[in-house]
Amino acid sequence: MRGHLYCSTRCAREAGRAAWRGRIFKQLGRPVPSRAAVLIVAAALAAPTLTALRTVSELDKLNAPPAATRRRPLPAARIDAVAAAGPAVRISGTAPEGSAVFLFAGNRFVGTTFAEGGSFHFDDIRASGPFRVGAMFLSPSSASAPGVADGSLPSAVGEPAPSSAPRLPAVPDVTRGPADRPEIVLSFDGGSSDRGAREILDALRARGIRTTMFLTGDFIRQFPGLTRQIAADGHEVGNHTGTHPHLTTYAEDGRQATRPGVDRAYLVRELDTAAGLFRETTGRDMAPLWRAPYGEQNAEIRRWAAQAGYWHVGWTGGRAGLDGLDWVSDPRSPAFRSSERVVSRLVTNAENGGIVLLHLGSDRDDPVALRVPALLDGLTQRGFRLVRASDLLAREGLTAERLAQLARGNGE
Repeated sequence: MRGHLYCSTRCAREAGRAAWRGRIFKQLGRPVPSRAAVLIVAAALAAPTLTALRTVSELDKLNAPPAATRRRPLPAARIDAVAAAGPAVRISGTAPEGSAVFLFAGNRFVGTTFAEGGSFHFDDIRASGPFRVGAMFLSPSSASAPGVADGSLPSAVGEPAPSSAPRLPAVPDVTRGPADRPEIVLSFDGGSSDRGAREILDALRARGIRTTMFLTGDFIRQFPGLTRQIAADGHEVGNHTGTHPHLTTYAEDGRQATRPGVDRAYLVRELDTAAGLFRETTGRDMAPLWRAPYGEQNAEIRRWAAQAGYWHVGWTGGRAGLDGLDWVSDPRSPAFRSSERVVSRLVTNAENGGIVLLHLGSDRDDPVALRVPALLDGLTQRGFRLVRASDLLAREGLTAERLAQLARGNGE
């Protein structure tokens, strides 16, 4: 230290402290000009008075009543989709950029989030609906949008803004059945490929299992013989639309907002196309069930389908993760699983009332269809009884009469 050599670090520290103490006392011992001394004493005496005056001024600002003429409507927030995710739900909607969005379940406050890019999301919500949302701006810069006063606040924080959309009873997205029975649905979607379909049908037939399959009009048109075999084996056939179109904007922005050009007439045409082809091919009617292509649907779309006579049946997500992911054919994809891994994961994650998603055809080099026998045997060994989707709906009281009530909007 400063060119000195010490016998230990302790000696060096002590010497350093002594040097600093000497320097401080030396500075304190220096004479101060009288004018500077007077200014220092005056500032010390004035400081409490200035602080008190500033405090009183700030309190006056807080206690001043807001000008009633500056109050304008709060920003509007709207729920666009309520998607099931296992035991929880994910709620998405739209709200102005820069606003805070408040979520209510019935009359109970659930949580808050911020709108980014004109949309908001609440994940892992485990409360029961009906859900409502409200919004407010948190800063004057955000509130400068037309129709909102600068810095205006709601009279009661968290009071939801009224929604312009009519509140109608929701048509549920069926993703699971009752948890008190060891029953599970092994559902299959038929889209554009039949590779592996016959092996799947053979495995089901050999075990006497009848399940639920969702077929598109394109599948029925391309594979009429296979469609007739599905019907002859006694499987329940639901509607997967005519051409397997995208119904929402989820692929572009992650939101389940109804895609432009998709309306009730469009959806009904898609459903009627598949139903008509199935009737012409097999002489039978489809079950009153449908599954949205890519899982893209929302409350509005489900209501249109209900008005056409269809319950929406999805699949069990969340921690159970009963999407087999057999539709992922690229081994480089993070979502890719080997067929062995697909089967072992489904057997492990199976739960009471679960709905499994698999497909009748695949372009994979490692098709899951060849391992369906192992899947069926694994689920049976775990004590599960394989049932149809309509069996789960019946257990939940989701009858045709109930669907008609919800479709008319008087089901609450």
